[in-house]
Amino acid sequence: MAARGKHRRLFVLTGLLLLYALACLLSRGFAHFMLSRLSGPAMRALHRLTVPISFPLAEPLAFAAGVAIILALAAAGLRALSRRNAAPLRHWLRGALWAALCIGGSLLALWLPAMVAPMEAPPAPNASQLEWLCGQLIDALNAAELSFPEAAESLRRAPEAAKLPDAIVKGARYPEWMRAASISGLFVPLTGEALVDVTAPAPLIPFTAVHELMHLTGIADEGAANIAAWERCLSAGGAFADSARLWALRYAMGMLLRADDDAWQRAHEKMKDPLSQVFQLSGNAAIPADRRAPGLPSLSLRRGDYTALIGHLIAQGFT
Repeated sequence: MAARGKHRRLFVLTGLLLLYALACLLSRGFAHFMLSRLSGPAMRALHRLTVPISFPLAEPLAFAAGVAIILALAAAGLRALSRRNAAPLRHWLRGALWAALCIGGSLLALWLPAMVAPMEAPPAPNASQLEWLCGQLIDALNAAELSFPEAAESLRRAPEAAKLPDAIVKGARYPEWMRAASISGLFVPLTGEALVDVTAPAPLIPFTAVHELMHLTGIADEGAANIAAWERCLSAGGAFADSARLWALRYAMGMLLRADDDAWQRAHEKMKDPLSQVFQLSGNAAIPADRRAPGLPSLSLRRGDYTALIGHLIAQGFT
């Protein structure tokens, strides 16, 4: 009877999560309501709770969960083998399913309402439009000071630039996993933390930090987050504006390289030495197929296209 009751609760929780997901997917009004009244405030509350913690709480929690699962599975397997029955293993699997439902359900409740309304993709730019935009960005960066603060200072100033003065951006304590995944930043809905790889090139960090904070405002779509971060960084000026222009140039140059090699070469030749050096330091062009941009596709439930920023700038006539 006890086991049957546990199974019933498991099925009820699973059913409720499925109903919640269907309601969000079928009704944007419901999703927007949940984002504004539940998931958005919850993520901001989680963020405030983790602000006093100097290190990223998400890293040790993820590590501990992984180790616990591995050890529990190994222990259950050994017990099942020694007792020649599968009861201990079934017990562990039921517990693991409960844990997965709690973690996955929490992530679903927090992040799905923000994901169901991606931005409308701008028209794909052609080679001449991309070459024009690259030229405009290069002119602006050639005339800029191109002086970027150290990583810690960029993270400290990012909340003000993002117009979220009470927020905080944390540097990953173990950025090796970020480099292995070819990412520079990540927003973690379950802890409300905005994380950045502080070992990334300094010119990339200001825009990356603001981009991750845009997710805290309830923007899940990566293209929309890039556009929102662009507007905040341009308004902040200085190193944040230059970092935003550099990211946009990397996206645009990557798209141009795929569209027209000769046009890419002409644009690259317009870079003066300081910009050429910064561009090279920052990894040169960001090829669209690489998805090398703020955020982690495999862990952050990425939605949208980072390069939507380029279509947006062209449609706006680059301001």
